[in-house]
Amino acid sequence: MHPLRQLPSGIALLSALLLCACSSSATQQVKQQELLNRLSEQLQQAQLQPNALAFVAYPLDTPTEQLSYQPTKAMQPASTMKLVTSITALEQLGPAYRGSTQLRAYEQPQKTMQQPLVLKGYGDMDFTVQELWSLLQQAYDQGIRHVPAIQIDRSWFNPARPELTALPFDETPREYYNLLPDALFLQRNMLGIRLQSTTDRITGRLYPAVQGLELVTAEVRLVDGGCANWYPDPEQLAFKRQPHSVQLVLKGDFPKNCQKRDYLQLINRVDFSRLLVQQLWQQISGQHQIPVLEQGAAEATVLLAEHQSRALAEVLRDINKSSDNAITRQLYLALGATQTGAGTELTAYTSEQQVRSFFSNIKLDHSSLTLENGSGLSRTERISPELMAALLQHAYQAHYQPELISSMPLAGVDGTLKRRFTQTQTKGKARLKTGTLRNVTALAGFVTDQSGRIWVVASFINDPKAGRGRVVLDSLIEWITEQSVTNE
Repeated sequence: MHPLRQLPSGIALLSALLLCACSSSATQQVKQQELLNRLSEQLQQAQLQPNALAFVAYPLDTPTEQLSYQPTKAMQPASTMKLVTSITALEQLGPAYRGSTQLRAYEQPQKTMQQPLVLKGYGDMDFTVQELWSLLQQAYDQGIRHVPAIQIDRSWFNPARPELTALPFDETPREYYNLLPDALFLQRNMLGIRLQSTTDRITGRLYPAVQGLELVTAEVRLVDGGCANWYPDPEQLAFKRQPHSVQLVLKGDFPKNCQKRDYLQLINRVDFSRLLVQQLWQQISGQHQIPVLEQGAAEATVLLAEHQSRALAEVLRDINKSSDNAITRQLYLALGATQTGAGTELTAYTSEQQVRSFFSNIKLDHSSLTLENGSGLSRTERISPELMAALLQHAYQAHYQPELISSMPLAGVDGTLKRRFTQTQTKGKARLKTGTLRNVTALAGFVTDQSGRIWVVASFINDPKAGRGRVVLDSLIEWITEQSVTNE
């Protein structure tokens, strides 16, 4: 294939398409040229270079009708990478897999325990304050009234606390999409914050209310300005550990006559877990000032209570329909953490080996694949359209196909496609995972044409102004929905 820079964009793209479709009928080649002309024109209108685009598309029943452009080019996939994690998990963990959180002990329950209770996380994706209360209440119901301490064991993931070394992905590290994985995923370490001001006063509160955590607004300066654009930048928040509390100190400017609500990572997960465990155990048992320690506790083998998350088949709906980065990263690490004999290896490394082993087992060349966290929220993750399409083709033929398909956004109906492909021709005709970063726009999944044939498609645009290219990828999907066997 000639380098694109040596040819006018339309001619180069046409040549690439025809190289991949030389066995097609004359009618089919005419249809391919129509697609080419449409995509080339839209790339030019968007002021994007042809080499920013790469895609593969073909009917599952006749893969030889493949249309492709730069099919082997390793591209940033953004959130379409979640399909790799989803399919690998369905294959290796199974649709019924559930994460869990366990309350354990070193000894059988008794009124006064001689050794600590242990709260150990196994990648539970649904562990809320209410579920923590339930576990502790079950310990109380078994006769336990006093414990010397409660240990929190996050060691199922290695490292147990990635925030100590992880660099922030962007300038809003407190947002939910930037949440780092945690084997003990308590309340997802998220807190609500509500701020309200008049012309001369500001009040605030956190929810859920946590005993021992105080929101301090005394250092805020009220100013004239727009309320809509205010955001608590990292430099506007500070922590002060007092003898009996943790203070979250809000600084900087805040608009007058403004109300703001948000849901953010506001405090360190160690402080957050400690305060919640202390508060709930005190409420349940009446015991005050219980020490809460961050320690591994492999020897605590007595299971007192357990909470299990939703089955993987249900969790995948959050991952793919809502494009939940935090849950995807939890699941990606579970791929490695569930393997016995991982030893001292980093869980992310073991997870990557599991993905690559799966690809090798189904005879897919994964040389174009670069993994970091399995969610696509990454500057380094890469995959080729050819590999993504082949993986989707495998999954469509697998026993877990219904679980995967139902987890993907339905064009014009729900998830990240609710307001996209809403026209009659395309609505309900595609199950596609979307992907968006500042320099990436992507679509991958399955599309139904007018004859009822299912096509697999994987399409990426990588460019600093990739957002302009969304219409190009949409046109590819629309073109597929227009096809029928009578056209060929």
